[in-house]
Amino acid sequence: MAIMPGVPYRPVPNKTTNGMVAHYGVVLHIMQGTLWGSDAWFRNPNAQASAHFGVGKDGTILQWVDTKDRAWAQASGNRYWISIEHEGKSGDTLTPEQIAADAQILAWVHETHGVPLQSTNSVTGRGLGWHGMGGSDWGGHTACPGTPIKNQRAAILKAAGSTAPPEPSAPAVDKDAFPGASKFGPGANNAYVTRLGQMLIKRGGRRFYAQGAGPRWSTSDENATRAFQQAQGWTGADADGVPGATTWKLLVDGKGKDIPAVPVYEPFPGDGFFHPGRNSPIITALGRRLVALGFGRHYANGPGPDWTNADKANVRDFQLSRADLKGDADGVPGPKTWAALKVPKI
Repeated sequence: MAIMPGVPYRPVPNKTTNGMVAHYGVVLHIMQGTLWGSDAWFRNPNAQASAHFGVGKDGTILQWVDTKDRAWAQASGNRYWISIEHEGKSGDTLTPEQIAADAQILAWVHETHGVPLQSTNSVTGRGLGWHGMGGSDWGGHTACPGTPIKNQRAAILKAAGSTAPPEPSAPAVDKDAFPGASKFGPGANNAYVTRLGQMLIKRGGRRFYAQGAGPRWSTSDENATRAFQQAQGWTGADADGVPGATTWKLLVDGKGKDIPAVPVYEPFPGDGFFHPGRNSPIITALGRRLVALGFGRHYANGPGPDWTNADKANVRDFQLSRADLKGDADGVPGPKTWAALKVPKI
């Protein structure tokens, strides 16, 4: 067992026993709540979340997970990193008591697991890190624990007895850069898939997403991506439903053509609707559609709401123009003729 001496050990069910592959370092988190609220939440199996340690604003330390076991705090980083949750909210600074408590934990982890007393901004580095440095692979919580706490690592290290200089900050990441094809497609589950869906919805793809964009790749993402690619006039492998660098850049820059809306057609008004004396805006819409299709030669003054012989003659011309409707060429729209006309909804 690896339990910190003198610290209340309150084991929780949300963990992977003997799940630590290595101990790269310690990750700082923010609770967005209270110490005891998090204690209760981590005891709920439905939460599917936990941390190794928790630190209250008054410096109280709780250990929830043995450091030989894997806590569930930072997704793909859980196998290698020990986690500390802090009472408070993103944007807070740690209290002096919390800094002292973190220093105690870090000094013990240094002695127990050989973690160096230094800062790191890399998921493959070693030392004292922060949740957001893991990006989408660590759940996409880039604002956790917040810049003020991230900048307090030097104070924690000093209190823990470190004499090592801080690691240089990681270079800025271009959040708009194409993340690579491996982030998309069957099995993908990350923040880039969510962002792709959000961009596609803004470009006319709402109808493909019944429940909005999410991190897990689905046929909704594939179909919406393909619709966007086809809107650019692409075909074949260029419209395979998986974003490449060009698709991504068009979406990020807000360029290219939007996904076209699905046309809505007027439903068939029923048998017996079209007869002398009938007056309806549907008849006007029918006439305009016939003109648009090139079958309006019998109109002397343009389509109108009254059913006339001109409407009937133009409908008959349309029916005769199609092999599938010649047998119904009586000039009166039936269900088949109406479906073929595709009269826009009025």
